[in-house]
Amino acid sequence: MGLFSSTEEIDLSPPGLVPVSDRVAEQLPDPGEYLLRLLGGLSPESYELAAAEIDRVRHANGAVVGAKLKGVAYRDWKSGPLALLVGLLAADGITTGAWASFGLGRKQNREVGAIVQALVQEQGVPAAATWTVTHRAEKCDVDFLAESLTASYEKQAGLITNGDVIKAFRKWQR
Repeated sequence: MGLFSSTEEIDLSPPGLVPVSDRVAEQLPDPGEYLLRLLGGLSPESYELAAAEIDRVRHANGAVVGAKLKGVAYRDWKSGPLALLVGLLAADGITTGAWASFGLGRKQNREVGAIVQALVQEQGVPAAATWTVTHRAEKCDVDFLAESLTASYEKQAGLITNGDVIKAFRKWQR
């Protein structure tokens, strides 16, 4: 155990379906809503189509999940707004995993990080954050995660050009 790490009693059994805490979900940014705000200048018809496409890749708990975006690559314009969404979600697993495992020893860090990244991919960030808060309540601040995710979305949004949006909607194979 190093100077800045600790060993905690954490249940590392497979979590299964995690019921998302409303308190946690309310604090976290929604990448789908974030993208729709960025696309606010679209025609009403295009905006509604984009909103419907984003809703199609949501988990039953309301989170946008990477598992439903497996066939979509960043700048894969034939996937329309989902190509832009993939870019926003690029760092979600790493950001959430690092937040959840901060301060743990090497072995626990890897184990918690792996569980959280899998939850992000399959059930979304709110489920992963709920699992983390349930298992490490005193150690993890959801506001910090929310700030980190928002900063990540802002950074990725800065990489999206008007040309990218135009290409995404022109080449979109609906």
